[in-house]
Amino acid sequence: MLAQTEPPPRKTFNPFGVDNPVLQRARNWARQAAERANGGLSRYRAEASMFGPASQSPYVDNGDGTFTFRFLGGPPAAPPTIESIVTVNPDPSNPMIRIDYNGPIQAVAPPTPPPNNRGSF
Repeated sequence: MLAQTEPPPRKTFNPFGVDNPVLQRARNWARQAAERANGGLSRYRAEASMFGPASQSPYVDNGDGTFTFRFLGGPPAAPPTIESIVTVNPDPSNPMIRIDYNGPIQAVAPPTPPPNNRGSF
């Protein structure tokens, strides 16, 4: 009897190669805006996710060509104390960078649990 094996996973085709350059530009602009707003690199560092692959950064594609990034940062080598929410249009013909929020870390409400739906028997 032959053992059944799973086929090898398919690689996802990414026409941009390693990372999407448009998203990467938007992520860099968002991080740089927060760095400027918080006193420069000697006083502020964004969280690590704002440096690696852009596709792994904390963003929302707004569906209109803009991206909104929500990330933490603070003094270098210290725990984060600042939350930044930055919306970016990375289109070079119509660039836009807007800091929507830049201040103390906001408490996020825990997700609302689904109602306890017990079926009747």
